[in-house]
Amino acid sequence: MRNKLEHLFLSILLGITILLGLSFWLNTFFNFNIFQREHWNELAELQASQIPINNNFYISIGVAIFIFALGLFLIHRQGNKDKHKKESLVKTHALPQQTTDLKQKPEIKNVDENLVIQMNRPPRLKLPSNMAQIAAQHQTLQGQTKNQIKSESSPSTNPYNPMISEIFSNNGYVIKPNPTISGFIPNLFAIGTNEVVWIGGVDCDIEKMKNSVQKLNKVFQETLEDIPININSFVLDTMNRYNTNSDNILIFKTIDELKNFINEHPSVEIDDDEKENFDSYSEYIDTIIQYIKNI
Repeated sequence: MRNKLEHLFLSILLGITILLGLSFWLNTFFNFNIFQREHWNELAELQASQIPINNNFYISIGVAIFIFALGLFLIHRQGNKDKHKKESLVKTHALPQQTTDLKQKPEIKNVDENLVIQMNRPPRLKLPSNMAQIAAQHQTLQGQTKNQIKSESSPSTNPYNPMISEIFSNNGYVIKPNPTISGFIPNLFAIGTNEVVWIGGVDCDIEKMKNSVQKLNKVFQETLEDIPININSFVLDTMNRYNTNSDNILIFKTIDELKNFINEHPSVEIDDDEKENFDSYSEYIDTIIQYIKNI
């Protein structure tokens, strides 16, 4: 709605500008005021009497009309481009459920080229053919996940987890379940607007964090063409193991340092027109979380 109003106001402004310009041109060169009825009546009498009129008079009016039509076309085309950019992500196709033993780890097959996310932009999301099977397994075992999945740093029981989640949620980020990425489980996995992902760990091995970011970035590139996902990562180093930031991994010594930084970099607010796109992006991340822990 906001974009439509903007285009309407631009069209009105364009029309007024061209009208004033045409009025100045005709008044200067032909002594014709388009805002006076007497001049139009005089023009009609001349035409009715078949008295020759300077062709440049008609050409000037024709040029003004052409410029106005061209301006409306450009405004309308730009509006369509903006609309297509916002409609970049949509929901995935529903997949038929497959009968399987949920106690067995599903076999990950090669990516099926026929499985895509339909988008208004060229990018296509390619996911494994048994993604529905993976999602079904996740729903069945959801209540058992905390007891079955453990990492070396035990992120599920880390006392910093609630504080970190609160910091990000208070700044507009959406907290997601911590995925298992090549055996590493972060302490935070959150998403924000503009295709932003935050992954963080507490007193974890920074090399494992780097490998996880690389693995995650590779999956994004393989499944979502031409739409970059911006991955931000950090380590809360309460044991003072690292001195400076390393390879785009932010290092925070205290929870207050992390809080101050995120307060200065909140998730960008979105309007109602962009909410559907963000929901589709969130569903895509949910699917990737289930997929990546099985590879």
